[in-house]
Amino acid sequence: MSPNEFVRQADLLMPEETAHKDVRLVGIGSLGGAILLALCKMGCGIHNRITISDFDRCEAHNLPTQWIRRSHVALRRPKVEAVAEVAELVCEREVVTSQERFTGAEAGRIGPVLILAVDSIEERTSIWSNIKNRGDVEILIDARMGGEIVEVHSVLLGRDDRAFYEATLHDPADVFPDPCTGRSIVYTAFGAAAFVASIYRSWVRGAPFPRSLAFDFGRFFVETSARPEPS
Repeated sequence: MSPNEFVRQADLLMPEETAHKDVRLVGIGSLGGAILLALCKMGCGIHNRITISDFDRCEAHNLPTQWIRRSHVALRRPKVEAVAEVAELVCEREVVTSQERFTGAEAGRIGPVLILAVDSIEERTSIWSNIKNRGDVEILIDARMGGEIVEVHSVLLGRDDRAFYEATLHDPADVFPDPCTGRSIVYTAFGAAAFVASIYRSWVRGAPFPRSLAFDFGRFFVETSARPEPS
């Protein structure tokens, strides 16, 4: 790594600040792939470890919004392998891959940072039930998208955010009612990745960040929920 490589973000975040702040990223589709590249480009994976988990394989309908190639689809490559290959090519960063379905009940250390970019509320709810009382996850960042709408929720496990987060585990149709042909477009994933990366950076530096935000790229409308001060 060149000593000048990150000079233009020196006042915002330097790679050495992420030491021991390992990331587990679950789901490496539209959202997860964009999040991975944002984290790698801003310096993660040099002084800390990034582990990506996804059990799915590359399919043709993934091509417009995901960081995979047609050759990956033709070979039905596991998504974690395909996206890790792209991260190494674009960011010169190695990531740890797991093709097993992540449950949150795995042996060994998960955190301290857990980022969810999974497809369903049911999967989020199941993972949450397994990790909420673990001592190795300090922050959960949950990114969701549907069509042109992004939601990002963050939970500090040592703080009283649990009830607030659990209230967000509702029917996804209440928020993302789009038909099959309106489920995803790449700029929504980029926007979500920017929010997630910014929250990670704020957490690393001990700066404030919202516990919840939503942005509608169709109406250019943003809504945030601030994290209450500790009592």
